[in-house]
Amino acid sequence: YWEKVLQNPTLAYKQLFEEEQNYLTTHIPSGSYVLDVGCGDGTTIQTILTITKNIVGIDNDQKAVEDATAKLSQEPTVKIILADALSLPFADKTFDIVTHMMTLVNFEKNKTKALQEMSRVLKDDGKLIISVYSDDALSARLEMYRQIGVPIEKTEGTKVIFDKSVG
Repeated sequence: YWEKVLQNPTLAYKQLFEEEQNYLTTHIPSGSYVLDVGCGDGTTIQTILTITKNIVGIDNDQKAVEDATAKLSQEPTVKIILADALSLPFADKTFDIVTHMMTLVNFEKNKTKALQEMSRVLKDDGKLIISVYSDDALSARLEMYRQIGVPIEKTEGTKVIFDKSVG
């Protein structure tokens, strides 16, 4: 479904993607060692590649890791790893930059633990760059999901629960 979003985003999503790209390209110094947590299919990594080739992407979903690995197969310095953001497989103070785009919501009650792990692997002068949905963005998210045909089971406040068929 995410590929459908990227191929045909609503105006709100298009603006979000453009602003995220602009932010990343102006706030990540050239040559930085970057960790992308929740890298999905590698879309954010593709943006970061315009700045640095020193990138590690992690995701806890095997298909995402396979998709990102395939998408970035021509980039030998990029590493994609199946890993859990709650227990990052890196030494303390390893990365200059950690990015976490649009997936913090997935951690539900474990957000603090995930953020602590990201902070742990950042160098003392490192930057943690996070993008999250606004609580006010529910209508834009629902519009996007309808546009691409994602089956929604229900919503609870601003939490959207997809039909089990999504996986």
